[in-house]
Amino acid sequence: MLPVVVAGSSHPGMALSIAQSLGVKALFPVVEKFPDGETHVVAPAVKGTAVYVQTMHPYPNEMLVEMELTTDLLKELGAERVIAVVPYLAYTRQDTRHEEGEGIGVKTMLRMLEKAGVNDIVSVDIHLHRLGLGELSGMSSIRLHEVSAVDALAKEAGRYLAKPVVVGPDSESERWAKRAAELLNSSYDVLEKHRISPKEIEIRPRTLDVRGRDVLIIDDIVSTGDTIKKVIESLRAKGANKIAAAFTHGVLSGEDAAAGLYRAGATHLISTNTINNEFSRVDVGPVIAQKLKEIV
Repeated sequence: MLPVVVAGSSHPGMALSIAQSLGVKALFPVVEKFPDGETHVVAPAVKGTAVYVQTMHPYPNEMLVEMELTTDLLKELGAERVIAVVPYLAYTRQDTRHEEGEGIGVKTMLRMLEKAGVNDIVSVDIHLHRLGLGELSGMSSIRLHEVSAVDALAKEAGRYLAKPVVVGPDSESERWAKRAAELLNSSYDVLEKHRISPKEIEIRPRTLDVRGRDVLIIDDIVSTGDTIKKVIESLRAKGANKIAAAFTHGVLSGEDAAAGLYRAGATHLISTNTINNEFSRVDVGPVIAQKLKEIV
């Protein structure tokens, strides 16, 4: 039996893209708010496997509650398996306890979805800062599956840059920088932070000379943009030519986040549609659909 794609309210266009890539139909439940703010969901019955699509931005708390309500409803109405496609998976920064009494948010989030009935989660470039995917999976019975947007991001960046040096802003981004460099037949570097004074930090390449070269900065998530801004300024100071910043999840919080990157010297901003914004040039629906074909 073919799966049925069910859209959450956060990204109906993503649900449609995935359904079209799979060659199946998409259903669009009614999601509304009561006057006191309660979420109210009316969904059609789905037999077999439901692929429920809900990204967790810009309101992760509301999206999480909607996911719980919808998943529980789908199971009650007859779905045997619910695969939650969560292109941007929130709470992954909260993966450890830094001080006594601090909650490990990602564990709680996964257990809430487990209790609601989620069997699998498919996400894109999960922010694995301190934990690996296996360690994250061990927090609940939910099977976690990760796909990457780096191939599509590198291809898109290649339209604007000539054999660019690929730069990762920190050690966590090295896996994406290495892959992008392979695809673009170029070299890559990962930046290091050097403290000049208690209030001043210099960010510079470890080995590569970027003078006169196009540069592609690649990362999984850009939140406030402060780190990427410093990276761009550093590369400009070292004589870089065109600079594109490509990122899977364009949170870009704050009214001035994108403008700040351009002021720093970025010539192109490229992101995927895991979060909808004006830079969402790369559709991750097809790569998600491919993963779904493997696990359904």
